[in-house]
Amino acid sequence: MQLDRIQAVVRPRDSWEAIDLGFSMVQHWWRPLYKIWFLFTLPICLLISWLFYYSWWLPILIIWWLKPWFDRIVLHFLSHALFDEQLSIKQTWQALPKLLTTNLFTALTLRRFDLARSLNLPVWQLENLAGKAASRRMNVLKASNPAVKLLLACLIFSVILYFSMFGLIYLMTPINSNFEFMAPENYWWLKFFSLIFNFIALSIIEPLYVAAGFALYLNSRTHLEAWDIELAFRSIARQKV
Repeated sequence: MQLDRIQAVVRPRDSWEAIDLGFSMVQHWWRPLYKIWFLFTLPICLLISWLFYYSWWLPILIIWWLKPWFDRIVLHFLSHALFDEQLSIKQTWQALPKLLTTNLFTALTLRRFDLARSLNLPVWQLENLAGKAASRRMNVLKASNPAVKLLLACLIFSVILYFSMFGLIYLMTPINSNFEFMAPENYWWLKFFSLIFNFIALSIIEPLYVAAGFALYLNSRTHLEAWDIELAFRSIARQKV
């Protein structure tokens, strides 16, 4: 990593402060990040919804299962943006084949229920480790890291956001309407809202989740490898020159 180009203050942080740094990344680069996010995830979600149009829950389940794939696109962008390299849509598209080979199959099968997925993803994708080497690396990084709590918090907020949008429809529906749109013969409306609200909740929470996990990963490496001290010595060396 070219630490001299990093676009954040490098110092040891409390874990929750590191999570806040991840959220700040999304806030700072939200325009290019979400442009790439919607370009790559929206067509996939629409295709899945069309292929399984007869079911309201199956597309949601499949999209949820594919989260590790979507996460790789977010991490790929953030890992370059943090080091002062803004990726274009074309560059992201060209990187897709590589993203599909960074232990994606394992992430979608054996490790799909990994509760520390956001923290472990940089090990698979950026360090390109696998097997025992990846396991050892993950165990070192997991020490005193609230990655599991981060997952649970994001899951709770996703569920709250999903049902809150249904609640908004309920509040905006006239009392005298008797909620006719929710009648069995209008079932497709419920399915439509369910898919739309699921994608909105996914688009809001998932980039934040990935960014927070990436920030926890960087913070762990800062503690373990003393990045702040290394940068300080480099600064001193440049001043002497």
